Amino acid sequence: MGMKKTTSLKASFWKFLCMLLIGLIGAVAIPFSLILAGTSTGLITYANYSERITKNLAPVIAATPDLADVQLPMGCKYLVLDKNYQVTETTLEGDDLDRAMEYVISGKINTNLNKQYLLVTRENEYVVLQYYIGSQFTNEWLYEHFPSPEILLYIFIAINCIAVCVILIAKFAKNMRTQLSPLFEATRQVAEQNLGFEVGHSKIKEFEDVLCSFANMKDNLKISLEKQWNAEQLQREQIAALAHDLKTPLTVIQGNIDLINETELDDEQRLYAGYITESSERIGIYIKALIDISQTVAGYQLHLERFDIADYMGQIEAQASSLCLTKGICLQLETGGNLGTLKADKLLLERAIMNVISNALDYSPPQGTIYVTVQKTDCFLHISITDEGGGFTPEALHHAQEQFFMGDKSRTSNMHFGMGLYITSSIIKQHGGQLVLSNSKKTGGAQVIIKIPY
Repeated sequence: MGMKKTTSLKASFWKFLCMLLIGLIGAVAIPFSLILAGTSTGLITYANYSERITKNLAPVIAATPDLADVQLPMGCKYLVLDKNYQVTETTLEGDDLDRAMEYVISGKINTNLNKQYLLVTRENEYVVLQYYIGSQFTNEWLYEHFPSPEILLYIFIAINCIAVCVILIAKFAKNMRTQLSPLFEATRQVAEQNLGFEVGHSKIKEFEDVLCSFANMKDNLKISLEKQWNAEQLQREQIAALAHDLKTPLTVIQGNIDLINETELDDEQRLYAGYITESSERIGIYIKALIDISQTVAGYQLHLERFDIADYMGQIEAQASSLCLTKGICLQLETGGNLGTLKADKLLLERAIMNVISNALDYSPPQGTIYVTVQKTDCFLHISITDEGGGFTPEALHHAQEQFFMGDKSRTSNMHFGMGLYITSSIIKQHGGQLVLSNSKKTGGAQVIIKIPY
């Protein structure tokens, strides 16, 4: 990965704060400038304009007989009272009128309001003038249809500040997302199991460090997976070679069996010869299936067919019993009621079951018993095979389903090559099932449960 000029996340954040501060200053300064421009052109009055004009008019009002002859400033209202404080004329109403009356009677001025009052004493009456403290529009239309310039100033400042914050925060967030987009893209590629891509870069130092670490992780993962694939490829080649080499001694065995069958045999000898013939034929089928599995990454193509489970397990029992008979081991098969039918590859499933039974047979004590239980549970066919041997070690419980695992010497013969449970597990997984290993509390031996969905 090439190095690029980067900046720290802290520096980027401070840059954002500075831009935000400048933007807020501008958001405040622009409305103030507009107010000042309006004041300088005479469109807006100064804040004390009404107060100054009203106070200047007070002597004029006091000396003028007719109040209508006095030109009051825009926004100035009045209240006329006789000497008995009776209202004779007014432009005030509501709360403004009440406050004006209170001012005349008590002299109390509400200093919290922008509306102030001035009392002018005339010969036969009192005049109370109400004026506004603050800027005002000199244009009558603007005065009537818009709030005061000060209120407009606050509104514009608020709008500008909100707009500046939203725009700058959105821009900052977009920039952060842009800088993080190479990381998002990298995680997406890995999630899609694609490791042949180049990790992008970021202008933010902290993000760039993460991307560099991610790139190193991706490269190391790719190397590891390539090594694993090569190892698996080598194992498949070894399996294929081993299976192919087994054909020669199997051919010799089958040839000798044919010669034996041509001789005169008593009933017992003919029975055992039949067992040998049947077993050698099955070995040949297994060798062919093993070669098929090793020659394709996708695995063996299942030949699914629906069959009656009870009849199928009866065939398994006959085959397993003949195998157990040769070693003096008892086989007990228990099937639950209403097992129904199952859609599966009969040959591969038989191979998986016989692999487990064969392992159980190898590690059963003399005159021991192998227990096979078949039942339907939660839409799964459970085939449990339990022996009376020494059971699995903790290591074997964890690794026994791995290819070529031979760490558990108590449950691995010299002829299994660590393949029995691995092949069984592969077959069951191809059927969407699961192989569960445990030690039986009842017998103390190993228990293998084959779970296949209906």
